[in-house]
Order: sequence, then structure tokens, then C-alpha cells
Amino acid sequence: MKKVNIATLMLASALVLSACSNNTEEAPAEDNAAQTEVSTEVEEASTPEAETSSEDASAEETSEEPVASTDAETAEGNVILHRGYPTEENGRSISRIVVATSGDKIVAASINEYQYDDKEGNYEGVINSDGGFGEGAAEGKILISKLDNEETYSAEMKEAGSPTSLAETYKGIQDFAVGKTIEELETYLNETEDQEIIDAISSATFHSTPTLLKQIVEVAKDDAITTVGFAEDPEAITLKSSTAAPHGDKSFADVVVAMEGDKIIAASFDEFQYMADAKGLAEGESGFVEGFADPAKVFASKIENNELYSKNMAEKGESTVEIKANFEAIQNFVAGKTVAEVEEALGNVGEDGTVDGVTGATLVDTAGYLQAIVDTAKM
Repeated sequence: MKKVNIATLMLASALVLSACSNNTEEAPAEDNAAQTEVSTEVEEASTPEAETSSEDASAEETSEEPVASTDAETAEGNVILHRGYPTEENGRSISRIVVATSGDKIVAASINEYQYDDKEGNYEGVINSDGGFGEGAAEGKILISKLDNEETYSAEMKEAGSPTSLAETYKGIQDFAVGKTIEELETYLNETEDQEIIDAISSATFHSTPTLLKQIVEVAKDDAITTVGFAEDPEAITLKSSTAAPHGDKSFADVVVAMEGDKIIAASFDEFQYMADAKGLAEGESGFVEGFADPAKVFASKIENNELYSKNMAEKGESTVEIKANFEAIQNFVAGKTVAEVEEALGNVGEDGTVDGVTGATLVDTAGYLQAIVDTAKM
């Protein structure tokens, strides 16, 4: 996977990505997927034969061979973004961790945490807290992103005696992990007392510092949610993150983009929504679940509930392409492109909401997801 070749190669991998999960739960009736999620016109044309024909034509035009796989174990490319949501027992917050690895080495990491706070407090809720998404929170509560409230959260930390800000703490933890192999970091954490770990990172004063480092290891070892890219120098990439609302008001997206100069090396995004009969990001007796308006409608990842959510798309919107495959097609499209090149693609949005050239992405809000990636990359 080299320079221009990787961007074109990854564009042709949508068929391989249309894999099904084993979740067989019933889809939530209140979900809004059918109303705006899928372009029915495009879906009806997206038979295996039609997809194959489209990809073959693309390969002929660019004289490129298709990538065999984007699975973390076999994909071409030297950077893999691993995404995960490790939780702490009885914890009040959920971690969103994205770890970039190259070979067995951690080359970048991104941390954010979500938790509930009082609606009338000092914190701003996540996007769509004042819309359909906000209806899933308990009365008087809002879900907040710590990073989106960094200034306010840091001020309260300092009032409580912390010598460092939230951003400095996260950066200290991330920097400590970078440059180590997964095994080196895991061995260090297993052999070192928590207080010694905290003392070793002068800018990370959280009591949860050892836990967050262990979560980085956990996610780096997990290939359940990955995206792949190629960098000239994997150790020089930077990760940028944001939250966005690319699809309606009942969900919000968490976006992480790996950059090398003005080039998008890889992008990782997921959407969160309250769902019935779903696997929640936090369950049981954790403090986080106390923020749900209805315990039966949990705060959930669309990717982790791929089959559940995709079944709802199929039943209400006649979709034939799963949500995870759609997300992967969008991520593959941007990999190796400059921000300007993705912005140019956004000038070719069809009447059905799809974007020319984004093979395998049939969502009517495809442009919304691309714009969220562009906005994050430009931060």
C-alpha cells in the first residue's frame, strides 16, 4: 500500500466489508433508521452482481488491483486504528479509546470519556441533547463528553486541587503509551503499583490513570472494530477527535482521524443511540446506567449492535447493506486522501444523498459522515 495506490485500493474493498455479525435480536421500533438512514433507490440496485460490476469498472479505470482484505490481521497498510469502549466496574463514565498501532507498537492513542451530569449544571450536553437523543436521558440529566467540556472540567479539577488540566492528563497518558509495544506496556502495568504509575506521568494526576493505560492495552489488543491506512512515517501521525451529528437528532457520532500532514491516513467513527433489546456500552449496576430514562433502552454503539441495527434498516428502509459495512466503505474512501480531495468529493452528492465514488456506502447521510471526518481533520 503506497501513497496514491492505497487510497484507490481501499476504495475497492466495500464488498469484502459487507460481513454479518451474529446478533439476532429484534430491532427497536422507536429507531429512526428507516426514515432517513438508507437510500432505497440505491439499495435496490446494490445486488452482489451490481456491486461487483461497479468495483470492476473502477479498477479498470484506475489500473489498480483491489485490496484483498481490510481485516486487521491481513490488511495492507502500516497503521491500524483500534476502537473500543472498555468500562470500569461500577464506573460513572464510559471510555472511548482509539489506539493506532503499527506492527506491535503503539504509535498514537486518543481518549475521551462520556458521563451524565445535571442538566442545569455547568456542562454542555453532547450534540442532540436538546433533540431526540436527549429523550433517552433520565429527567434532569444530560450526557456530556469530557473533551467537549475540557475548559469547564479542568477548572473544576483545579478547584479540587489538581495541578493539571483534563487535556494535559489525557495527553500525558497517551504519550506514555506511545512508542511502546503492546507487550511492553502490558508488562509494565502488571508489574507496577498504581501510585508508581501515577508518579511516573507527571502531567497525569487522575487516580484513574492506571485504569486508562490498561484500557489502551485492552483496545490495542482488540481487532473487533478496526480501520487501516498507510503512512510514510507511522510514528509521526497525529490523532484528532470530535463529536458530530451526521444523521438526524436521535444519535451522535464520535469521530477520530489519523493525520499525516494534510493527508487522512485513516478514520474511525461510530454512532451512539439509545436502543431497546441491544447490547449497551454499560450494563448491570454501574453508575452510568442510572442516567438512562428507561433501563430497557440502553446507550449503545451502532457498530457493536450491527445486526440489530441493520435488521431495522432492512425492515424499515429496505437496506441490503449493513450499517457497519456502510461505515467501513466511508472510512476506506477517505483513507489516503487529502482533506481537499474529500471536500471535492462532497461536491458530488446525488439526489439520494449518496456520494459519487464512495463505493458500497448507500446511506442517505453519506455526505454527513464525510463532512464530520473533514471537520475533525481540520481541527
